[in-house]
Amino acid sequence: MTQPEESQHKVSNTKSVSKTLAILSTFNETAPMQRTSDIAMKLDMNISTVSRHLNTMLDWGFLERDDSTGFYYPGLEIVALAGAALQNNDVFRHAFPELQRLSYKYDVHGHMGIPRKTEVAHLISSSSERTMELFIPMGHRQPMYCSAMGRALLAYMAPARAEDILKNSNLQKRTPDTLTDRWEIRQELIRTKQRGYCLLLNELTEGKGSIAAPVFDRHRNVIAAISVSAGVHSISQPQRERELAKAVMHVASKISGKLGYYPR
Repeated sequence: MTQPEESQHKVSNTKSVSKTLAILSTFNETAPMQRTSDIAMKLDMNISTVSRHLNTMLDWGFLERDDSTGFYYPGLEIVALAGAALQNNDVFRHAFPELQRLSYKYDVHGHMGIPRKTEVAHLISSSSERTMELFIPMGHRQPMYCSAMGRALLAYMAPARAEDILKNSNLQKRTPDTLTDRWEIRQELIRTKQRGYCLLLNELTEGKGSIAAPVFDRHRNVIAAISVSAGVHSISQPQRERELAKAVMHVASKISGKLGYYPR
């Protein structure tokens, strides 16, 4: 193969990989199962090209297909990859046992999430026996502007980055109490930083409340957040709020310390 031919072959391979990844990224919580035509329309891609890539991923086990309906959905190889990724994720490894203990000790639901553009992606969701209704699947995303973990992240980010996220967020009412005014949200971020934790009541889900605190790496960058959730009437009681806030901040500090962070 001549040098120009080799170069052209590399470009072709890169484009092929890009198309495969673009197709795979169309699967999410709102579209867990899709037909070939659905994906082709989303990506404005030739249907035969999409079909070829889908069949390749089917052969490798990254997708599965319901032959009766023609719908494709993520395969178990994706789960295996996710498991490998999480086992090598320091935040996940340190946070998982801590959140399990937190959930059972205080009878709350525990969460850990990381920032992804304008959203928080959940990596951990731990339940006590009485909080199974608050279970959130791994990979679930919530807007930063109206979630406790999101605000804990925004409060400790570089101001310019936080402002950029707010400007690019679709600020919609999730409940009657959801803050959608950027000035009001900024005031909540100030309060969050002053307290060291975020208290969110009725904004993401009516009747539910959460308390969240940030997790830092050794470079003092906020890289994740943890939170606990319960019924709003329980979590909003002053004594209960203080108790949970203290516990959440302690666990967040403990995880940060394991990642090499130390306070000034």
